[in-house]
Amino acid sequence: MYALAAAAIPLLIHLLNRRKIKRIPFSTVQFLKRLEKKQMRNLRIRQLLLLLLRTLIILLLVTAFARPTLQSGAGGILAERSPIEAVIILDNSLSLNEARLTGTLLDKLRQAFSALEEVFQAGDRITVLQATLPQQVLANQEPFQIDLWERIGQKLQSNYLKSDLDNALLQALEQLRQSAYSNREIYLVSDFQESALQNPVQFEELLKKPGYREIKLFAVPITHENYENISVDSVEVVNRLIEINQPLRIKAFLHNHHPEKYLNTLASVILNENRVAQQNVSIPPQQTAEVEYQATLTENGFVQGRIETESDALQEDNRRYFNFYVPNRIKVLHLFPPENFTSFVPLIIQPAMERGIFDYTGDVLPNWSNRNFTDYDIIILEGINQLPENLLLRLKYFLENGGGMLAIPGDNIVISQYQALFRELGLGDILELRGRAGESGQFLTLQEIAREHPVFEGLFEAREQRLNPIEVYAGYRVRPGAEAQTLLQLSDRSPLLLQAKLQGGTAFFLSSPLQPEWSQLPLKGFVVPLIYRLIYYSGARKVADRQALRCGLVFQQQFTNLEAPFEFRVSGGSGAEIKLTPRLRGSTVFLEFRETELPGNYRFFHNDEILSILSLNSWKEESRLRFYNEEKLKEILPAVNYLGSIGGIAAEVQKNRFGKELWKYFLIAAFILLGVEMILARTGAKKEYAELAESA
Repeated sequence: MYALAAAAIPLLIHLLNRRKIKRIPFSTVQFLKRLEKKQMRNLRIRQLLLLLLRTLIILLLVTAFARPTLQSGAGGILAERSPIEAVIILDNSLSLNEARLTGTLLDKLRQAFSALEEVFQAGDRITVLQATLPQQVLANQEPFQIDLWERIGQKLQSNYLKSDLDNALLQALEQLRQSAYSNREIYLVSDFQESALQNPVQFEELLKKPGYREIKLFAVPITHENYENISVDSVEVVNRLIEINQPLRIKAFLHNHHPEKYLNTLASVILNENRVAQQNVSIPPQQTAEVEYQATLTENGFVQGRIETESDALQEDNRRYFNFYVPNRIKVLHLFPPENFTSFVPLIIQPAMERGIFDYTGDVLPNWSNRNFTDYDIIILEGINQLPENLLLRLKYFLENGGGMLAIPGDNIVISQYQALFRELGLGDILELRGRAGESGQFLTLQEIAREHPVFEGLFEAREQRLNPIEVYAGYRVRPGAEAQTLLQLSDRSPLLLQAKLQGGTAFFLSSPLQPEWSQLPLKGFVVPLIYRLIYYSGARKVADRQALRCGLVFQQQFTNLEAPFEFRVSGGSGAEIKLTPRLRGSTVFLEFRETELPGNYRFFHNDEILSILSLNSWKEESRLRFYNEEKLKEILPAVNYLGSIGGIAAEVQKNRFGKELWKYFLIAAFILLGVEMILARTGAKKEYAELAESA
């Protein structure tokens, strides 16, 4: 605005020229004096008009280059552009991968980001945040440069992460609150899914507080156009006790996101990269369909699976990964008394041993200290009357590290030692002997079965309400602990079979010895699947399976009793192997895995042995096509400037910053006055020459 001083130039020229005028004496002819007086008067008027026009022209030109605006608020009509600190929040989440005829919504986001380049100039400071979980800082308070947009544009790639506008906006507001710049702006480039702003109420109050209300907020919406999308929201392996060569039941939940149309798809089940089942599914608009599959397992060990549908508008939610573990051979250690003892257990599990499901080892109790419990999956204590204290400690450690135990008491147990076992394992309390073995005159019967427990899954038909009576003549009275579960209950409501979970492992206790003198259970057909499943269930718990996580979150797991050398790696996702550095604490190994951006089944190896599988999946919330419109967005974000058109972003921002610009009008007025000045100067000169010619 200092250029306004140039308006004084015509006046200075006029005054300087005026000083140069010299009076020349004429003859005393009256006619010449009158002519001189008239010409001088006309000349002064014309010079004053030209002086005024030239001054106005300079004023208008200077004002036009100053870019004056009409606005309300600080700055007035001659507001100038001072440096700006801005935070650009890019919502580059999974939902922006939606495909259209002209490309993806991610391309549209890139266009919106490119359009923002015209909004800034040298001296501005820019921060760019990717509003995903986890959040990424693409540029941190960098000065505006020509190559900044190109560098950030290369980082904008499709991903499977969840939108997290809440934290990104909070971080941007806090950063600008502490900024020394007087002009502060936030640009939100997003599709504004409702799930992205989970706590919008906090912003209504925050943006009204001092230090925050001076921050300008701009919203650039990325609108969805293609709603023809079916997402695989979740997968459930129905079987909780999975066995090889037995039916496997899987449920998939598919959602149609179109508001009006029925959508069809072919949904397939893939196990270890083999397609084992598929179904054609038709889903009503905005409804979820439950699809159930059944297949026969032919492989054991860790099994990787996924549900897959056909291509649609958003292909990133067409897969859902899962995993489970099928034991190869469950190693059983059976400890029993050294004297003559008859056990039904080896006979009951003989078919499973012949099929290679159980690897059975029987030994007398005194040899327990020679056995390495970590070599086995389950330990069966049967007929034991006395429990050494060291054995209790070993059992507890074994269970805490994922092992299983089945305890069947002897005929003359030491109550206090069994009470110590109950306390250590959280089973509750064992009280006293009830009834007499061999006397069948008085008995209790099996009354209730916890049919929902995995041990009994599929064992009974749905229409079968009652089990054939099983008489129990004698046993030990047990009071279950707070965390223990009664699986078989007698007619006096006391437990026959009790379960307690101890960290990774599980313990079962049968309150009556497995002998015909004590109950009818050894003679009933029910005992075969019961003992088989108790061993199978507790022995399979040593391996952690069905582990799942959402993309972007950190995965942590601990392992015990691993042998050196400690070489850990992860395979999956993009196909590349990633080495992991463990943290050691005694015999416990802690692993942490952070590269969780891509979905898939990730296998964790210790040397060449698979320790576990992690199924990483996208966030189903990203498939939900519910968005904040302009009206709702202005409710939760007061004073937000809604920029509807990407092509007009620069003009809209300029208008919101300074109001309506007037430089065009000042420039037009300057050219008009310039034309008037030229006409006046030319016509005045011609008229003067004409009058002089006439007088001559």
